[in-house]
Amino acid sequence: MIPHLYAMDSQTKAQELLSKILSSSSSPSTISTTCDAIEDFLQKHTVDQKRSFFSIAFPSLICKVFGFDEVFSSLKSTSSWIDQIQALNDSELELRVFNLLSPFGTLFSSIHSVDRNCLVKYVFPVERLPEWIRFMLQSEKDCRVLADLCPLFKDRVKEDSVKGTFQVQLNVFEYYMFWFAYYPVCRGNSDNSNAVVVKKSRRFRLENWTSSFPVLAGGVSHVPGGQKLGCGLYIRLLYAYLHAFVPNYGVEAHQPYRSSLLHYSSGYDGALALQMEFMVYTLIHFWLVDNDFSPLSVNVCKSFGVTVPFRAVLGETPPPSGLGEVLMLFVKYLNSSWVALNHDSETIDLTGTPRSRASSSVDFLKSTSVLTQMGSGCSVASWNSLIQRPLYRFILRTFLFCPVDTYIRNASQVFSLWISYIEPWKASVEEFADLDAFIGQSPRRLGDEKNHTRDTIKDNGQSASGYTSSWESYVLSNYLFYSSLVMHFLGFAHKFLHTDVEAIIQMVLKVLNILTSSRELRDLMKKVDAAFHSRSLVSSPLVVDNLHKYVPSIREQLQDWEDGLCENDADGSFLHDNWNQDLRLLSDGEDGGQQLLQVLLDLF
Repeated sequence: MIPHLYAMDSQTKAQELLSKILSSSSSPSTISTTCDAIEDFLQKHTVDQKRSFFSIAFPSLICKVFGFDEVFSSLKSTSSWIDQIQALNDSELELRVFNLLSPFGTLFSSIHSVDRNCLVKYVFPVERLPEWIRFMLQSEKDCRVLADLCPLFKDRVKEDSVKGTFQVQLNVFEYYMFWFAYYPVCRGNSDNSNAVVVKKSRRFRLENWTSSFPVLAGGVSHVPGGQKLGCGLYIRLLYAYLHAFVPNYGVEAHQPYRSSLLHYSSGYDGALALQMEFMVYTLIHFWLVDNDFSPLSVNVCKSFGVTVPFRAVLGETPPPSGLGEVLMLFVKYLNSSWVALNHDSETIDLTGTPRSRASSSVDFLKSTSVLTQMGSGCSVASWNSLIQRPLYRFILRTFLFCPVDTYIRNASQVFSLWISYIEPWKASVEEFADLDAFIGQSPRRLGDEKNHTRDTIKDNGQSASGYTSSWESYVLSNYLFYSSLVMHFLGFAHKFLHTDVEAIIQMVLKVLNILTSSRELRDLMKKVDAAFHSRSLVSSPLVVDNLHKYVPSIREQLQDWEDGLCENDADGSFLHDNWNQDLRLLSDGEDGGQQLLQVLLDLF
């Protein structure tokens, strides 16, 4: 009888919490009071009793934090806690909400304890999943292999015995992270619906551009100021989650917190590896892949006998807008190991050639456990190999599919993301200092250990300001970002020149400056290009023998990363008539990069 009474009491108090959460939007004081009430409930109840909170009140808490409506179908204007913090510029309230949602607080500690006992399961709405996943779930055959194709859905896709459909079942941690990842996607879609109506990109040939020059005298068009993402709160939460759940083994500062922050013993490393894997794949598929009509490696699909005919369904759809800021942090964090290794004056080298590394995420996970991979110091190669293809296609689809008659703001954010990725030597180990400082205000933060490690890294000196030979392996493994993608960008520049001349000029100059700023980088580019176009394996003055081993991988990447694209996708650009089926950046022919750049300069 007593356990039953305790259960009834916890349910009653959870209902009271639900009412408090639903009415917590009137003032900062009520939000703070609600945070206190939630933490008080979780601290005073046992793990079994906490089930009531996560069953009754937690979904509504997610609604309030992110501003989703009651059925999670959209965002309410200025109704979320994030919006209110931004509007009020209330740093005290921001810290209070951050402490509630941080991975170091009572809420997440309770989440972990509830998940360890498998007390609560949620069904995530299919219509809020990445678009390619939504289409996969419509086919029973595809659902059967989805877990093999995408580790994110391993043991999470279940059949509804009543409806006969398939659904995604998640524990509390996973459910929250899915909504957390969906927030900027939903925000971008909401902003798009309130902006100008975007029409399908029309054919816009080079011969028409000269007639658009009189319009350019009217000045440079700019995007009206949009709403910033959570006034920094969302970015700070993202960094805290990455820091806690995706330990960066290239920077020792991240590792000491694993057991203490999550309250796990060393014997729970398996669960930690799963959380790390889940976090990375969630952000990749919600942000980078989402509506990509070729979401998976071609070889992976062939190996499982799966055909993904998303081209006809998703078509020429650009990625969701407004993801530049969050993707910048995500990609920089995963790549920060490169900077750390450079600080130790080590030559950055990856295991094997890009061909051996450019396997799918499936191969990566099957080869050995994630934790073993990360523990052996391979995080640099592992993270980079996971994000290469989706990041390349994300940037490429933005350049190709951004409609002519839309604003250039989103493309500018994606351009900045690309520049950051191809210029890692400009990164600094101190670029996360402000975020580290904010996280340090959390009561459960082990600040002394963090500061000690950061000081150690700082003593090693600042990041190199330019390309050096230590970055050779990085450039070789990401060669298409420096060659093929440049060609696509120049086509984009042709397409948008009439829209924002000043912005396009600055972009082009930035890319040219990166590619020409270092003699070593220029020589490396020329040698790889010569090896790529060499008709025989006989060495020439420009071909270095050991670069030939990269050619098969680069060819495979070029076919795979640009899978499904055709010349119609280059509508409005020089590439419409000269599709980039080969590496032509350094070619001086009529379809080469020099000619494309010369035509663009003539238009300037």
